[in-house]
Amino acid sequence: MRVRRHSLRRRVIAALVAAVLATSAIFGLATFIFAYTLEDRLFSNALDSEIARQQQGWRRDGQLPIPEIAYIKVYPRAAGLPADLAPQVAANPQQREFYGAAGRHYHVAPFALDARTPAVAVAEVSRYLLVRPVRDGMIQFLIGLGLFIALTMALLGWWLANRAMRPLSRLASDVAGGGDAVPVVRAEDYPANEIGVLAGALGQAFQRIRGFVDRERSFTRDASHELRTPLAVVRGAAEVIGLQADLPAPVPEALRRIETATIDMTQTLDLLLALAREGDALPVERVQLRPVVEKAIAAAAVRYPASGIAVTNAVAADAAVIVQPTSLQLVLNNLIGNAFQHAATANLQIMFSGGELTIVDDGPGLGATTDAFAAFAKGDASAGSGLGLDIVRRLCAAAAIGLCSGAGRDGRGACFTLNFRER
Repeated sequence: MRVRRHSLRRRVIAALVAAVLATSAIFGLATFIFAYTLEDRLFSNALDSEIARQQQGWRRDGQLPIPEIAYIKVYPRAAGLPADLAPQVAANPQQREFYGAAGRHYHVAPFALDARTPAVAVAEVSRYLLVRPVRDGMIQFLIGLGLFIALTMALLGWWLANRAMRPLSRLASDVAGGGDAVPVVRAEDYPANEIGVLAGALGQAFQRIRGFVDRERSFTRDASHELRTPLAVVRGAAEVIGLQADLPAPVPEALRRIETATIDMTQTLDLLLALAREGDALPVERVQLRPVVEKAIAAAAVRYPASGIAVTNAVAADAAVIVQPTSLQLVLNNLIGNAFQHAATANLQIMFSGGELTIVDDGPGLGATTDAFAAFAKGDASAGSGLGLDIVRRLCAAAAIGLCSGAGRDGRGACFTLNFRER
């Protein structure tokens, strides 16, 4: 699945614009809250001042004085309230602000003239409102101002992002443009800031990687020739000695063990070299499966001539898979050879169906090993190093071959399955 990539430059600009818009919205809301609260506080203070004056005059003269503020009226016992206000006050006695007919706006404050005389002070402030008449204009102004600031910050952010991100973009291009080769990054080509430090660290890391790659290629080239030749000489010499008819009794067995050991070393070398070359993208092709299986069986029979295993090759003659042939042959040589070595008196069955090649025997199995493909994991009867199946696992991963293991039929023996359906 291809990962969708995003532009860091665009994200920086989007973050700046989003921050400006969010800040503008918060300050716009705070402005409205402050303006409404200040306006209401002015009317509330005027009502409180008039209520105190009315209470003082009632105590002094026993009657209500004329209000000093023109838009405030006092109604004793809530009688005589305006027709558009009285029902609302009766229905919501705790409310202090009401909307009346014809655009009228009331602020109401109930109070007591004395212990037995309630009254209501009413301020009809529709002509004295400051915020509400200009509310729509304020909203339009704040929206316009916010958009202007957002546009300005977007342009500034674009300029800053371009200036700050240009070296990073160039570094990303240099790193990604190497293809299969190890990129070359020089710190002096970048500014002396965090990007320059990163470029220097990447340059040193890539230089070390190039050294590792060069040494690996040299080792692969040299091992392919310098190790194969002595092994071939040892095996040939053992075969020549084995042709002698008058050899003492222990010598033929020793020669057979030498020959088997050289075959094992050659196969291990082939496996390791195949893994070392896995980055070379070896081509795949359509491979007839039965001949490859028969070749692996024949090779195992040569390596372990004393094995009494009974082999059933149930792979159809027309069975074929898309795979890298050398990798497949090495994997089968190892798995089938393991069966010949460890399940010497068992039955081995090899079959192919539904894109899966199954190799199953009824021998001693894998023992108590929880992960047969783990490095150095081996069965109880194994005398090897425990690296064979780990190498096979890595080779299958490099060749895109699915691999799993388990117990054989009725819980006996071992079963290995190669899956080619993903190709």
